[in-house]
Amino acid sequence: MRGVVEKCTFCFHRYQLALEKAYVSGRRDLEENEYQTACTQACPAGAITFGDLLNKNHAVYKLKKDPHAFRLLERLGTNPKVYYLSSREWVRRLADNYHPQEETGKVGAHH
Repeated sequence: MRGVVEKCTFCFHRYQLALEKAYVSGRRDLEENEYQTACTQACPAGAITFGDLLNKNHAVYKLKKDPHAFRLLERLGTNPKVYYLSSREWVRRLADNYHPQEETGKVGAHH
């Protein structure tokens, strides 16, 4: 159905398997490409990058620092882990869902 969003598990089963393999080989940390989501592997354009946001050696760590990176509804303080990139300011602004009334403190119905 159009407009319906499902909760993504980021292929948690793949993550568990990769962790187990690393643990058996005596490691606690995963290399960047040891664990990839199905969508990352399937995307022919390479438009999805997956990795550890806290690991400075991972591509996603560098991408989240890009001035064009943004998260949806970031102002709510829920700390989403998915970042998007857009060079268009209006796209980044819409992602935060600001309404003109909220910026002035006047929230009400539109007519």
